[in-house]
Amino acid sequence: MRQRENYAPFVASALVLTLAIMISFQIYILREPARVAADEARDKAHAVDEGRSLFMAYCTVCHGKQGEGVDGPALNDKRFLAETTDRTIFGLISSGVPGSEMPAWNQSYGGPFTDQQVNQLVAFIRNWEPAAPDRHAEALKGDPAQGLVIFNSTCFICHGDHGQGTDRASALNDPAKLAQFDDEWYANTIAEGRPAQGMPTWGSVLSPQQIRDLVALLRAWQRGETVILPGPGEHLHEAAHAFGQGELADAEHHLEQAAQAAAGEQLDVINRALEALKKSDTAAVGELIEKAESLAGGR
Repeated sequence: MRQRENYAPFVASALVLTLAIMISFQIYILREPARVAADEARDKAHAVDEGRSLFMAYCTVCHGKQGEGVDGPALNDKRFLAETTDRTIFGLISSGVPGSEMPAWNQSYGGPFTDQQVNQLVAFIRNWEPAAPDRHAEALKGDPAQGLVIFNSTCFICHGDHGQGTDRASALNDPAKLAQFDDEWYANTIAEGRPAQGMPTWGSVLSPQQIRDLVALLRAWQRGETVILPGPGEHLHEAAHAFGQGELADAEHHLEQAAQAAAGEQLDVINRALEALKKSDTAAVGELIEKAESLAGGR
């Protein structure tokens, strides 16, 4: 009689091997998301680093080292990043913005960057989003120093040099009085005026931002703060930019604004730049603006 073969050991081995494969596969499945995430994080970090290098080399002149915006718009901005997709940012960098100073950067539009480099710039800009400031909200707060510039040119005649009031209008630099109304009330009062009391409607003269700057000045006075006129640096920068673009009227305007905030040697250089500009001595204008920027002015 033929002896029956015993397959039990083979079946057991196959079962153990199958279980081992299944367990290994489950371990692989469990570990795979972490591995993929690590790879993606590494790729993203590399893209951000490369994008940072490109941004620092090509973009800071217009957009600032921190993306705060100089001659170009702010990119490190909560609202911009929340409302603008990566695809849109890629498109703006690639093709540029017609009618503006933003050139096309992608090779497909005649620029120097590949698609990969543009994507790296997008990754770097997007990396700001978690901590991006709300620059729009900050702008709405106004700048008390700029408010003082406006006050000294339009409001002091009636309200006094320091807002202490005159026989023509009441005091504004009064913390108790300022606390009675909110920002919106003051903004509306400035914009709409009080014709019955002789206050003109400044909303037809001042921009909304200038009105916010005036309200910011009032709030600084309410807190008892001393507000100092801004220096000429910003106006000199704008004058240099306007002159470089051939916008001579704007350059003259900013030089005149800078002169109001300058003193000493810096004021003398600015006045010489204005004279050179009026004489169309363009070779001297650029040099004098650059020299004025290098000097520390003050009053």
